[in-house]
Amino acid sequence: AKRRAILLSCGSFNPPTLAHLRMMEIARDHLHSLPSSLRYSILKGIFSPVSSTYVHKPLASDEHRLNMLDKATASSGWMRADDWEAKRGEWTRTREVLSHHRAAARRKWKDDDLDCFLVCGGDLVDSFARFLPDGTRLWAEEDVRSIVEDYGIVVINRAGSSPAATLAGFGLSSQRCFTVSDEACPNDVSSTRLRDAVKEGKSIRYCTPDGVVDYILNNRLYASTVPAAAAATPFSHKWSENIEQNRSPENDDDTSQKEEKEQQQPLKCNTL
Repeated sequence: AKRRAILLSCGSFNPPTLAHLRMMEIARDHLHSLPSSLRYSILKGIFSPVSSTYVHKPLASDEHRLNMLDKATASSGWMRADDWEAKRGEWTRTREVLSHHRAAARRKWKDDDLDCFLVCGGDLVDSFARFLPDGTRLWAEEDVRSIVEDYGIVVINRAGSSPAATLAGFGLSSQRCFTVSDEACPNDVSSTRLRDAVKEGKSIRYCTPDGVVDYILNNRLYASTVPAAAAATPFSHKWSENIEQNRSPENDDDTSQKEEKEQQQPLKCNTL
């Protein structure tokens, strides 16, 4: 039988872009296409936005970014946003986020062997080897080792990055490490470029899903130098699906009618 896994992507998603969605899509594609003895069945792709309360640079509020991720994944039957990390209101190590979601998924699907892969760009992997000005590592070596060997990582190559060389420098097992390229649609669209374009009054249509574009415009995000939101509001959303429910992956869409009604309600989010 195929091994089962979920995919996890961590970041600011300020805002989410088509590149974020493509990362998940090609990671799933790659794990589906491995030789039969190594192949995975991917049950879910989860986007986990960082909490805005500890980040030094201004971020749109947790609520806004979760709303945008909700819009970005609206047409997907397997990707979703999750608020666990954002709700903590503090810095959370990637290793902790992986541990939380793997444990929750194993309970949900009653599978103690279910895996959780980190999906990221090559630039993030290159940061594994970075040192801070005081000489300490940006990433703790034990965290890097655990992420790669205990969980697994699917790295999307990006221009200027050398993830394979970076990982080789740690001398880690490559059994759960996959480096892939987006041959069908290579692009370097970034959240920073989208924010700058909005600030300059330029269109970002077709750089991110239409729902995200409209949400940014309707809520006047990134349109000025005023921070998009300093604090998160209480969460009252549907992003954090009840992963404890005893549902099979085939029934994940049973609540689609209810969600459709919820989407018709006014969004509860910060306004600027």
